[in-house]
Amino acid sequence: MASKLPSLLQATKWLLRPSTIRSFKTAFAPAVPISRLHQQGPSRSAVFHEQALPQTQTPVESSPFFTQPQTQSPPQKAKSLDETANLDAVISQLPLVQSLRQSRKTYKESRPHLAIPPAIRQHHFVGGSLAGTGKLALAPYMWTSSRKTKTESGSTTTVSSVVSVFHIGRDLCGHPGFVHGGLLSVLFDEVFARCVSAAFPSGLGMTANLNVDFRKPALPDRVYVLRAETTKVEGRKAWVEGKMTYLPLPLSSPLDAKSLVNDVELWSEDHEGAVMVSEARALFVEPKFADVSNS
Repeated sequence: MASKLPSLLQATKWLLRPSTIRSFKTAFAPAVPISRLHQQGPSRSAVFHEQALPQTQTPVESSPFFTQPQTQSPPQKAKSLDETANLDAVISQLPLVQSLRQSRKTYKESRPHLAIPPAIRQHHFVGGSLAGTGKLALAPYMWTSSRKTKTESGSTTTVSSVVSVFHIGRDLCGHPGFVHGGLLSVLFDEVFARCVSAAFPSGLGMTANLNVDFRKPALPDRVYVLRAETTKVEGRKAWVEGKMTYLPLPLSSPLDAKSLVNDVELWSEDHEGAVMVSEARALFVEPKFADVSNS
């Protein structure tokens, strides 16, 4: 043991030499400095994330929202495509969606998860892990409206509101027959982040605090509407609030186009059968590494 001690001391001295430390820093330094990962905003930082994530050798399709495994048979894949198309048809018929699409000057429609490059989307929690038949088979829709307002200090900032519409399938339950509350928290976080992005010059806000109050059990196979609004902005901080409601229109699984209900009243948030399942509020902070002045 004593004979090995000098060798150990020599190895330690070699590792601690300034030249050795510099070599390690160079070898393991990221391709892009962390301060620039998000400086162009969440929808424009994909190229930097792509350098930071491991690359897959398996080709990834850009559509539909969920990429089926390569081992799946063509009939099953076609069935998934039919379900996605039928869900799109359901959402397009909602009076709320038709009204938002007619208000193009006020609300801008987007599907943020589809804008993520496929190679990155597969690593995204909502866009990849939670996407698929029986889960989030359809990429959530979002309509965003922004406006300028005066802060308490007299400066001008941008606040916004978001309306998101999505479907939750049967395979995201906690208790049998009830959607997992953690999923609702995740969806609030996703929409809130989109809502406050307009308040920050970099377009990036990170969750500092999220509080969710669960009001009623959330049921699967329902279309949900999540409304969010920025309530206050102070420098690098933004506060946002929202609520989530499911429409009283039950959807069979697998969804069949023939099963679509023609009663328009069942497609409304104002219907007595619509249920507000949860409310939430959050604080988002623009991280210092996202400062565009460092670009």
